[in-house]
Amino acid sequence: MRNPSPELLSPAGSLEKLRFALHYGADAVYGALERFGMRRASDNFTPETLREGILLAHERGKKVYLTVNVMPHEGELDDLRAMLRELSDAPPDAFIVSDPGVMDILREGMPDPVIHLSTQASTVNSAACRFWYRQGVKRIVLARELTLAEIKRIRADIPEDLELEVFVHGAMCVSYSGRCLLSNYFAGRDANGGNCAQPCRWKYFLHEDKRPHDLITAEQDETGTYLFSSRDLCMIEHLGELLDAGVDSFKIEGRVKSAYYAAAITNAYRIALDDCLSGRPFNPALRAETESVSHREYGTGFFYGSPAENANLVSDNLYLKDRAFLATVDDYDSETGLARCTQFNKMCVGERANLLTPGTTGREITIGELFDEQGEPIEDTRHPRMPFLLRIDGAKPGDLIRGI
Repeated sequence: MRNPSPELLSPAGSLEKLRFALHYGADAVYGALERFGMRRASDNFTPETLREGILLAHERGKKVYLTVNVMPHEGELDDLRAMLRELSDAPPDAFIVSDPGVMDILREGMPDPVIHLSTQASTVNSAACRFWYRQGVKRIVLARELTLAEIKRIRADIPEDLELEVFVHGAMCVSYSGRCLLSNYFAGRDANGGNCAQPCRWKYFLHEDKRPHDLITAEQDETGTYLFSSRDLCMIEHLGELLDAGVDSFKIEGRVKSAYYAAAITNAYRIALDDCLSGRPFNPALRAETESVSHREYGTGFFYGSPAENANLVSDNLYLKDRAFLATVDDYDSETGLARCTQFNKMCVGERANLLTPGTTGREITIGELFDEQGEPIEDTRHPRMPFLLRIDGAKPGDLIRGI
């Protein structure tokens, strides 16, 4: 294995998600401001909340990367410069960029910004890696269309200090490295500007030219046809092979997804990666953890062959729902056995649940006595983000309570 301390990189679509990802084991997180990132549907950061997130990460010895990976048009450049000026006093640890002009603008506004090349740049060979290295790029986020064998060959033919990052988990795009034109065509929403309408997930029909109202379902299976809809990626069982291929950073997709997703998937990959580095066998319970979040059917993407060789790329687009995210533990009093919690979904006395602590796959609990903020007994929690007290053994601040 080339790198004894690879990075686990998690999505942070908001300050709350950043906190969860860091608490559950991410070495670094990535997010965006309200513009110029590829996920405008996410909550995203303001300059103020980004500063707060960077400070929190640095206090824990972790890093924050800012995605500025859209392809901005001419009329957007002044706004981009203005946005970057707001970050000059507290810059992120790196910028994830795909446009060469954006790289130049970054260097105009701050000394020696660390630049990671986005997967949007579609880097698939060592010659391109070396080109970007000469431009001062410190890390290449490789295109998702590469196999493990190709990554290994690239690693062998690039400078030792040029880092490689790959996606290991999350949604995949049918378009080449995310360069989608369908969204603009059908919905007038620029996918390369971060505003994708996800037409690849829609159901499509055929019709004969003279009978436009007689729609025919070309059935892929009993649910319909989703020829454009990729399976979600899950490589949790294959981290050792990725390490052997020379990967430096393992990236989890999902800035638009929930805080629970950020916590549970980060936690599972943290345990799996630590086990791999320590020579311990893969724990099948970690695969079950990846099933606990909302996702499409899983596959291994392009890592084990091209689309012509790999039949497991297309999904029926049916989401497999996650466990209910019931509450967070904000504080715990070991003397009274009371945990101060915040509700996310309704929970009732006597209900079975699972308490997820970082570094574990959780343990089953039964919801005991519940109290409101004034200490009055209650039978259930009713309001989103309702603070309450719960009698429970051995909880820790930052734990999550989820359904079975």
